[in-house]
Amino acid sequence: MARKKRIRLPKIAKIAESHMFTYKRVGELKRYITEQGYIYSRKVTSLTQKQQKSLRTAIQRARSLALLPFTQTL
Repeated sequence: MARKKRIRLPKIAKIAESHMFTYKRVGELKRYITEQGYIYSRKVTSLTQKQQKSLRTAIQRARSLALLPFTQTL
């Protein structure tokens, strides 16, 4: 029986615990989105649950204001 190969994903640099994300900083938010438009998981970003929720909210607000795309267009 073959073992499943573990996928190693690149970790993003750690940030301070008190850091809160805002929709106005689009450049910072782009680091946490894949090429297809998905938000990276907590395993990849190394964020706390509170920070990940704040990130998700900021990305959704930026998308609704057309600052970020919903998907990547070719």
